[in-house]
Amino acid sequence: MADDGSAEAGVTPLTGDGVSIAPTVWRRATSAAYVESPPGAPERVVVVDLDHLDLPPYVFEGSAAQVWACVDGERTETEIVTDLADAYEVPAEVVAGDVRQFVDRLRDLGLIVADAGN
Repeated sequence: MADDGSAEAGVTPLTGDGVSIAPTVWRRATSAAYVESPPGAPERVVVVDLDHLDLPPYVFEGSAAQVWACVDGERTETEIVTDLADAYEVPAEVVAGDVRQFVDRLRDLGLIVADAGN
């Protein structure tokens, strides 16, 4: 993958490579401004943290751009794993660890936050 909770009743977290994927709903931070590539172009998103304009923009491509697109405040992390696994036609367990690491990185950078409303 490029670059670098709340629980739902009745949902079992996925595990991959010993990583537990919680059913947390993530959303983009209000300080994150982004531009996605136009349709038909290679999948890419450029993200700027408006609270830290001294930092360079983050460029996410491929699967990282797909994860970013899925962080919409509606999908759980489990659903993001499933969506990515479906897109690459692999079992969810194959991508679960990478999704977990990337989501952790996005959170640590302050680009996403857990949605308290879900």
